[in-house]
Amino acid sequence: MHPMSILKDKLSVIDRVVPHGSKVVYLDIPLHLNVGDLLIYKGTEQFFKERNYQVLARRTDKSSLKYVEETKSLPEDVIILLHGGGNFGDLYVPHQRLREAVVKKFPRHKIVFLPQTLHFNDHNEMLKSGNIMRSHKNLTIFCRDVRSQKILQEHFCDDVELCPDMAHSLWGVFPQQNRAEIKRDTLWMIRKDIEGGKVSAEIQLPSPDKYEDWEDICTDKDRKKLKLLERTERVNKALSSGLIGTSSSWGTYTDGLVARVNDYFMSFDTVVTSRMHGHILCCLLGVKTKLLDNSYGKNSGYYEAWTKDVPECELISL
Repeated sequence: MHPMSILKDKLSVIDRVVPHGSKVVYLDIPLHLNVGDLLIYKGTEQFFKERNYQVLARRTDKSSLKYVEETKSLPEDVIILLHGGGNFGDLYVPHQRLREAVVKKFPRHKIVFLPQTLHFNDHNEMLKSGNIMRSHKNLTIFCRDVRSQKILQEHFCDDVELCPDMAHSLWGVFPQQNRAEIKRDTLWMIRKDIEGGKVSAEIQLPSPDKYEDWEDICTDKDRKKLKLLERTERVNKALSSGLIGTSSSWGTYTDGLVARVNDYFMSFDTVVTSRMHGHILCCLLGVKTKLLDNSYGKNSGYYEAWTKDVPECELISL
């Protein structure tokens, strides 16, 4: 069996707490142009589709807290799912505050955090957040690496389980690169945000103006669409989180955006990246990839846990 098929199958650990056909609410959908988060989003929706979940509500990261605040009650059999990724901790505070708000608001519902990587700069913030989540009696946290698992089990929750990233649900859904159609040599996809690590001088990188990050690959049309939907979400936050169907419109639009990114990646022979999902996307598409670490070891941890056996993948030690 192909290593990517094995990784997709490993997502079935989620079935233990969210059985096929479950009624769910899906919160914290990424309304931004980090295509890595969009790949998690698309993988999550594919996972839902394959398991026939009944999704009663979807809310973006801009209106999820409003949904939590305005919801007076939910049927007892509804499971609350929060988007996975790498924002568990104090680097991206609004996402962590949303998790804490959900735990406080719904003490009797099953709550599931889809696969995450944890990082706190401030130990006291970690302890405070952990105390809030420890109070919930039916919380399950899936995580993407052993380091996160140990911290989560010690401070946040007893029910913590290792799981690959949700983007792996897209294996067999996305196309595979046809090497006869390769037009370019190397794509250098290097992080430009707060997780960007220092690259060793031994790595012969091109000049920074040759780097690309997710936003560079997106177009002005994508940015205009995002601004429009951000305005609709401001209306949803002011009135009702479900007044305008932002998540539906965004879902349809980003199907095309992701397809465009797939074509772009497949036009290169090799992708050198410090973006975890640049790496995962290459694995999904069958593109050669060389992975650099981010600022706190997220990428190397993921590679060692999951993708080291995928063909044409290499971790570049710094």
